[in-house]
Amino acid sequence: MTMTENNLIIGIAGAGIAGLTAGLELQRAGNSVSIFEARSRTGGRIYSFDLAGTVVEAGPEFIHGYCKETISLLRKFKIPYESVTGKMYTARHGLLKENDEFIAGWDQLLKKMNSLEQDLPFSVFLEEHFPGSCYTELRNAAMGFAEGFDLADTEKVSTRSLFIEWREEDGEQYRIPAGYSTLISSLEEEFISGGGKIFLNHPVYEVESSGREVHIRVDEKRRFKVDKMIISLPFSAFNQMAPSNESIVFIPAINEKNAAVDAIGFGTVIKIVLIWKSEFWKMLIPGARFIFSDQFIPTWWTHYPGQTAMLTGWLGGSKKILQYGNRPNDFFLGKALESLSGIFSISAEALKNELQESRIFNWENEPWSRGAYSYSKVGYEKAKKEWRNPQNGNIYFAGEAYYEGPFQGTVEAAIVNGMAVARQLLADDCKSRVCKTD
Repeated sequence: MTMTENNLIIGIAGAGIAGLTAGLELQRAGNSVSIFEARSRTGGRIYSFDLAGTVVEAGPEFIHGYCKETISLLRKFKIPYESVTGKMYTARHGLLKENDEFIAGWDQLLKKMNSLEQDLPFSVFLEEHFPGSCYTELRNAAMGFAEGFDLADTEKVSTRSLFIEWREEDGEQYRIPAGYSTLISSLEEEFISGGGKIFLNHPVYEVESSGREVHIRVDEKRRFKVDKMIISLPFSAFNQMAPSNESIVFIPAINEKNAAVDAIGFGTVIKIVLIWKSEFWKMLIPGARFIFSDQFIPTWWTHYPGQTAMLTGWLGGSKKILQYGNRPNDFFLGKALESLSGIFSISAEALKNELQESRIFNWENEPWSRGAYSYSKVGYEKAKKEWRNPQNGNIYFAGEAYYEGPFQGTVEAAIVNGMAVARQLLADDCKSRVCKTD
C-alpha cells in the first residue's frame, strides 16, 4: 500500500464499536485503515446471538437514556429500537412488591453528591455525609447500586464521576430487538465497502514506534507498518487483569500512561440468561421490567412489554466475583434458581423443570476482555487526560474507558470516544503537515 501526500496508513487494534467508528471516521477522510482483531468476530464486548428463537445479548443490552450518537447510528442504518417500559419490583425479606421509588432518599443523595467540593471515594463520602443507623438502608442501597450497576469498588470509585452519571439515570431507556450486533454488522459492512480491511484472529502483541512510523507485530512472522496507530482495546489490557498473552508490549514503554492505570477501574460481571417454557412470573409481577432483591443474584429483568419468556440475572461488582468468580457455570445456574426461588416462593426444583435454555456469561473469564466495563476512581481526570495524549505523536488510545461524560461504561461512551480520537488524530496530522509546509 503506497501512501500519497494526503493519505495516511492507519492501524487500529480492536474491532469493537470504538475501533469501528474510529476506522470509519478516518476512512471518510481519505485514509487507508486496517483493523486488527484478536477474536474470530468483530464487536468486542458486543455480541448478540439466537438462542431458542430468542435474541440474547451476551454483553451490552440497553441504551441508557437518549444517547445521541448511538441512536443516530441506529437511525442511519434503519435498525429499529424500542423504549423499555414496565414496573420495578423489590423482593426483600421474603416480601415481593411493586416499588415506585428506585432508592429511598435518592434525590437527597444526589443533592449532597453535587455539593461535594473535593472528590472522595464513594464509601468515604457516604460515611461522612450519611452517617449513623438512620441512613443504613440508604448507604447499603447506594453502595449496592455502585457495585452492581457501575461494577465499581466503592472504596475507590470517584463520587464525582458517579454523580455525573447518576443524575442522568431518570432518562428513558431503549433496547434493540434484533440485538446490538446488528449495529456492529452495519458498521463493519460500511467500513469494508469503503475499502477498509479487518484482520480477524490477529491479536496485536507488540507496537514499536519510531515517532515517524509504527511497526505492529501480530506473531513472530507477521508484521505491519503504519503511519499512525489507535489502540482500541478493553482497559483490562493495561492492568493486571489480563494474562501476558492478551496484553501489548510497547517499544518504547508507555511509562507515563502505565503510571495512570490505577485511576481507571475495570469492573466485571456475571450475566445469567434463562429462557423458560412460559412467562410464569406474569401473574406474580404484572408489567414487571426490573426486580431488585436481597438474593445471591440480586438484579433481574424481563423483556416486558415483549412476549419473550426470558429472565436475565446480573451479578455485578468485585466482592462476590472475587470470591466466587472461578466457580463453574453450573454453580451460577444453581444460585440463579435459588435466587428466583427466594423471590417468587417457588421451589428451585419446580423452576428447573420449567427451564428451557440457559447461558452464563462470566466476563472476568472472557479472553480479550477480562471484565465488562470501566469506572472512574478518584484522580481519574488527570489519568484520562494522560491516556488521551498520543504516545510518541503517533499512537492513540480509544474506548469507553477514556470517555468523560454522563454515559460512562456504555456503548455510547465507546462511540463518542472513538469518533473523538479519530478527529484528534486527523487534527494533529493536519497541524504537523502545516508545520512542515511552513
